[in-house]
Amino acid sequence: MQPKRSHRSTRGQALLLIALGIVALIGLTAITIDGGNAYSEKRHAQNAADTTVLAAALAKVRNDDWHAIGLQRALSNGYDNNGATNTVVLYTCDDPASSCGFYQGNPEYVQAIIAATIDTYFAPVVGIRQLHIRVNAVARTIPPKTDQMFNGRAVVGLAPHDCQAVKYQGNASTSIPYGGIFVNSDCTDSAFFNHSGSAQLSTPSLCAVGGIEVDPGALAPGTTVTTGCESVGYPPPGIVEPDPICTGNALRFGTKLTAGNFTGTFPPAGVTSLESGIYCINGDFILNSTDSLTGPQVVLRVNGGHNVTLNGGAYVNLSAPSSGPFQGLLLLLPLPADPSTCSNSTVRLNGNSGSHIVGTIMAMCSDVIVEGTGSSGIFGQIIGYTVELTGTSNNSIIYNNSQNYDSLQPGSVEGTE
Repeated sequence: MQPKRSHRSTRGQALLLIALGIVALIGLTAITIDGGNAYSEKRHAQNAADTTVLAAALAKVRNDDWHAIGLQRALSNGYDNNGATNTVVLYTCDDPASSCGFYQGNPEYVQAIIAATIDTYFAPVVGIRQLHIRVNAVARTIPPKTDQMFNGRAVVGLAPHDCQAVKYQGNASTSIPYGGIFVNSDCTDSAFFNHSGSAQLSTPSLCAVGGIEVDPGALAPGTTVTTGCESVGYPPPGIVEPDPICTGNALRFGTKLTAGNFTGTFPPAGVTSLESGIYCINGDFILNSTDSLTGPQVVLRVNGGHNVTLNGGAYVNLSAPSSGPFQGLLLLLPLPADPSTCSNSTVRLNGNSGSHIVGTIMAMCSDVIVEGTGSSGIFGQIIGYTVELTGTSNNSIIYNNSQNYDSLQPGSVEGTE
């Protein structure tokens, strides 16, 4: 009888081992399937948190309802914030309820937190009926600001690929004591080109995306020359072009002209002074060698690809507004609606020694030629598609940020690690 008892005992042990094996197999299956589901859900939730926080941050920069827009983006990714299966919360990182880590307390940062609960399929066998995941993402909002353009460079050539985008030649010396020169062209051998004979260019810095070609001795000692500078693109995405608007038509009273819209060659014959305000000019702006024009606190907007010519010998006394939304903006030749159709109008500046020009000359789709300013100079920032410094009389371009236009630079969003 003893052998029978041994057989039953062995069979019972085998059944126990099989049962334990089944439980272990189910546990492994739970890890594989339920764990895989949890991993997949966490990846999906992290992607949703990333897109949610970026949408919220962009809305915050634009002064929109960033909280509602963030929740809407989470919903589009399948997280409806129902409180049962998932929750979505959004904070600025100066909110005590946030958990932004390194960025905690900084109001420029936004956090999105997504928590989700998923039911398991096999894990209930081992007592696990649900799995919980929690992810977060943080993004930085950089608000719009008004600041000097192109880091305060006095002369800027924006052509992205032209060789000789900024050119210095002629027999006259040029002084640019503040701000220096920036050349956006990636031309490898002569983005900046110099062939100036015995003249000398004096400036603190010359920075070009591409190459620089300079005759020996043409740059004054102490000039910092840098190639491989960072391109700003074209048109520059970090600059919001101003849009001064005229109301009504310009009216003539004897030798004076009031601000407003004007069609034809500007100024009309016999006009020697401009009243303060904005002039929208639909025609060429020309001053001949015997002409005289005075205009304090003016903005001159030359539309439609027309040209500007201030001939040598002309007496020019023009200054930009010293306050208001267009403070420091003297001359604007706007970009066309499609900048790829840039017509390259010309701005030619050549005043006499008594001329006085104060304010920014912003002509991002124009070729700007400075042929000589005499001893008075241009107290401004010159921004052109290309810029040429030339002529037989000395040039002086003196940049002072307080006298020039500061552009609105759009806000942006940065993700974080």
